[in-house]
Amino acid sequence: MPFRHDRRDVRRDDRRDARFEEQDGRELHGPDDSRERDLDQQRSPRRSRGLSGCVPWLMAGLAVLGGGFYWGYQFRAAQKLSADELRERERQELRTMGWQTSADGVLTRWCTDDCNPPKLFGGGMARIFEVYCKDRPCGNIRATFRVLDRDGKEIGTTTASKDGLQGERLRLVVVSPEAQAERFEIKEFTAQAMVY
Repeated sequence: MPFRHDRRDVRRDDRRDARFEEQDGRELHGPDDSRERDLDQQRSPRRSRGLSGCVPWLMAGLAVLGGGFYWGYQFRAAQKLSADELRERERQELRTMGWQTSADGVLTRWCTDDCNPPKLFGGGMARIFEVYCKDRPCGNIRATFRVLDRDGKEIGTTTASKDGLQGERLRLVVVSPEAQAERFEIKEFTAQAMVY
């Protein structure tokens, strides 16, 4: 049987060859090369778009990270500053309430608020002396006071003692049986604590 050539097949092949030979005004070297070049042309813009799309996100991420470090440092500095300010404010408040520092961090004052000092009948005087073991244990507290008359002349001495722990507020009752006693003045104050 003689070989019959179908015209439709020839036309299809001619169209395919013409398309591969002239693409973008350049001559290509066959169907396989043109497909690879087409794929490369399609991929390369995607690659460049992908990389250029990543750069802004990368820069934004670095900016956020840098901002986080900066604000963390500022917050920590502010926290430290505020802790120092709080300590100073607390010292000021204690001073305004009449507390004085003596004996290495132990605070003392004559009682002014709701003291209810004992009253002595038959002469003499009594007052309450407060001790605040704020920053350290007080241990054995010993306070010696001068007893003064109306003219400020010393007419005797008296001593009060107590033991105190850290954070404790203590009240010492200072008593003088002298009939001329008008006020007390602190002469000596010690707070000896033994810490193990």
